[in-house]
Amino acid sequence: MRHYSFKPSAVSVIAIVLAIPLFCGLGFWQIERAEQKAALQELLSRRQREPLLALTPEQDAVDPIRYRRVRIDGTYDAEHQFLLDNQVHDGQAGYHVLTPLRFPHSQWAVLVNRGWIALDSDRRRLPAVPIAADRVSVTGTVERFPNVAWKLTGAEIPAPGWPALVQVLEREPLEQRLGYRLLPYQVLLDATMPNGYVREWKPAHVDAAKNRGYAMQWFSFAVLAAALFVWHGFRGAPTVPGP
Repeated sequence: MRHYSFKPSAVSVIAIVLAIPLFCGLGFWQIERAEQKAALQELLSRRQREPLLALTPEQDAVDPIRYRRVRIDGTYDAEHQFLLDNQVHDGQAGYHVLTPLRFPHSQWAVLVNRGWIALDSDRRRLPAVPIAADRVSVTGTVERFPNVAWKLTGAEIPAPGWPALVQVLEREPLEQRLGYRLLPYQVLLDATMPNGYVREWKPAHVDAAKNRGYAMQWFSFAVLAAALFVWHGFRGAPTVPGP
């Protein structure tokens, strides 16, 4: 006959003291991320239902109109376009084509993202992205410039020539290259509009369900770690026979 006593090793105590807070902390962080994304999804749905907004240079902050569908009247700057590098569609590398649309009688413009175009077999040869410099009226959705986790020094500086290759979109370097002012966001051209490329726009970072799933995984790791700690902490010992 055996009796059991709880005698965890020093190593297992140290491990569980570190593991449980870590796993729970990561779980709560994923829950917070899920709540943020759920709020973004609600904002996206609400603003997509709002009436079409006529965009003007005075609307120079992105947050009040992010995800709003807008109409822009102006003229494309056909001679000065940007190609945003390292954009992938269906597993294929390419660029996003960003064309300044200048407002009438103004030194302001907004970058219209006309969609994705494939990389040439020779990376040194940039694709042709012609557009007529005519007065147009286009519709699209306001979105921030893409965020990057880290960037190389100078990645925000457009390359020489036109169209200009750029790795990271930042307002000031683009303005310096163009010689006029830009609104601090892009407009994703509607798929129904002409003069565009592949436009399968998907809102970034709004899938709250994925983060909730990650949270459950981290909490499960915490429970599993606790169970293993208890299981390994018990040691069997023989019962001393009576007299």
